[in-house]
Amino acid sequence: MTGHRLFLSHSARDAALANRLEKSLEKLGFSTFNPMRDVRHGEDWRGAVQTAIRRADVLLLLIGSPDSASSSWMGYEAGMAEALGKRVVTLVADRFSLTQLPSDMAGRMVLRLDPNVPDRAARDVANLLAAA
Repeated sequence: MTGHRLFLSHSARDAALANRLEKSLEKLGFSTFNPMRDVRHGEDWRGAVQTAIRRADVLLLLIGSPDSASSSWMGYEAGMAEALGKRVVTLVADRFSLTQLPSDMAGRMVLRLDPNVPDRAARDVANLLAAA
């Protein structure tokens, strides 16, 4: 179960949830890259993100609200991962309907996420990756 390198894509409005999820994933032995934490001030953002996605095994697309689903950066990151043949797993907060997601997300693996229980979401990700 351990050893997977995860790229955690999320909007700025979901940063607190992303940090809690990241800690839960790391407790399970995953290595995570969180661009809002790991890209240094003044560093080439696009270049750092591209390098991190190339190194990642899986891209986790965290959607904590319908508004965050429309983030252009998250779309860019998911599209790059798919172009590189990386697995993209979408974590969607259970507080809104999947019908509120943009249509381009319809073909991706989706896991539901209770924002109050990030440990459960981390275990769901771990179980999904272990089964693959």
